[in-house]
Amino acid sequence: MDNIKKFKRGEILFKENDPIQVLYVIQQGKVGLSVERGGKRLEVLVAGASQVLGEQALFYNARHAFTAEVLQETRVMEVPLEAMKAQINSAQPGVKLLLKSLIDEAKQTRLNLRSIKMETDKNPCPQPAIPRIFTILNLVTRHTGKADAEVPGVMIADWSTLRLYGTRMFGESPQRMRSLLDLLAKLKYCELTMTKNEEGEEELSKARILNMQILEDFAEFYQYNLYKGTYSEVIHVDPLAIKVARGLVAISEGLEPDRKGAVSVNWDQVLEEMRKRFGLEVKGTHLDVLEKKGLFVKRQSRENAPAVLMFDRNEFDRLSTYWQIIYEIDKWNDKGFVDLNEKEAKAQTAAGPACPECQGVIDSVHKFCPHCGHKLAAAA
Repeated sequence: MDNIKKFKRGEILFKENDPIQVLYVIQQGKVGLSVERGGKRLEVLVAGASQVLGEQALFYNARHAFTAEVLQETRVMEVPLEAMKAQINSAQPGVKLLLKSLIDEAKQTRLNLRSIKMETDKNPCPQPAIPRIFTILNLVTRHTGKADAEVPGVMIADWSTLRLYGTRMFGESPQRMRSLLDLLAKLKYCELTMTKNEEGEEELSKARILNMQILEDFAEFYQYNLYKGTYSEVIHVDPLAIKVARGLVAISEGLEPDRKGAVSVNWDQVLEEMRKRFGLEVKGTHLDVLEKKGLFVKRQSRENAPAVLMFDRNEFDRLSTYWQIIYEIDKWNDKGFVDLNEKEAKAQTAAGPACPECQGVIDSVHKFCPHCGHKLAAAA
């Protein structure tokens, strides 16, 4: 039969966030379901004979929540999604209700397993910990901290109190909370006060939080997208997307948005300003990167007038701020600590190692651009 296929070990049936177009009925063999976080693959579970993959699309507009990799020679029957939906729609209401209940249960079980795997991630700050530590810092600071008498909106938190509440009330690691304060200081969202103890050693005593609202807003944003049930591209950071978004926010400062909240910038001005101020040759692939993240951006040609680039500046400003936080967390996980001595990367120039298609930063080991997928020429 044409719909029965054999796969060898290492082949990929589908990737996380791919649209579901067919159901995969495993007849023989094993398939590993995994997610990739912070450059590491976390295997969630193994599916075997008689199990079905992609069944959630029978009742929901869903995408694959995992990447499916064949672990040994496997035989799979591919069933067209629409054909199976037609059979279900013709079934008795009781049968449809039972099937939907079983699919919901299987979906929830897999998502729970994914959460457990992510919780046991050995990174200093795994994904489930991110909204939690921001929420803890926000709650404890608002309830135990003191308002700055000179600057409205600024709160001063005592480190010993933060550490005590974080550990005893929320079971959070003091080391992780301390690293979070370092990260916020690096991003200039807080200032840390160091004092000498009885042994003459410097230690943290207070944290002056300069932007309390960002803690609450970021925690809510990250929590929602992490647990929405499907892969959310917006919380997976692309350094190129940060650079383009921040650049567009900067060159559109002071512009009035239209009734839909979008600003319009002369396209030639975009090209010139991005080149001069940020060393970036803007191309269509840059806009594709932003659209992939779910942002509204549109290049519009006009009759007898210069083309303009339209985008929601407030949305770009908000998301580029969140992405910068996530980007620093990614570096924290990669290095194992928050590097306060790291120097800010200089703007990429044409003379540097850049993709010829999108101008994203590349390395000599790359065969394809990690930003746009462009095939790179082999090194001489």
